[in-house]
Amino acid sequence: MDGQPNPSNKVAFASFPRSGNTFLRKYCELLTGIQTGADNTLHVNVMLQLQGMKGEDIVDDTCWIIKTHSPWVMPEAPKFTCNKLLVIVRNPLDVMLSWLNLLCLANHNSKAPFDYDKEYPEWWDWWVRDCT
Repeated sequence: MDGQPNPSNKVAFASFPRSGNTFLRKYCELLTGIQTGADNTLHVNVMLQLQGMKGEDIVDDTCWIIKTHSPWVMPEAPKFTCNKLLVIVRNPLDVMLSWLNLLCLANHNSKAPFDYDKEYPEWWDWWVRDCT
């Protein structure tokens, strides 16, 4: 924890998108003073970097904990190996709805003014199958 590279003790922090990963990454950074990394590419996560998550798209030995949504991996995401794994799990129905709202509304805290499952049941069934 002295800021020096440590290639032998890398931790992957895995979750499905919208499970609270960014919140817990920030918490780990505040507790340890060490930036966390992420295997997402900057072309989708510049906003997180602008909000203080400086380790976006960094998976080298300067990061101790690296966020991943593996096995769901974006094209051109940087690859890394680890020897420890932390997994965060949230109720899948909450995650699927939260992720859908983020994608549809381009906002982390807005909610659609209708119920997807009632207004668009066939599409909602497809979304659930696609997420699972």
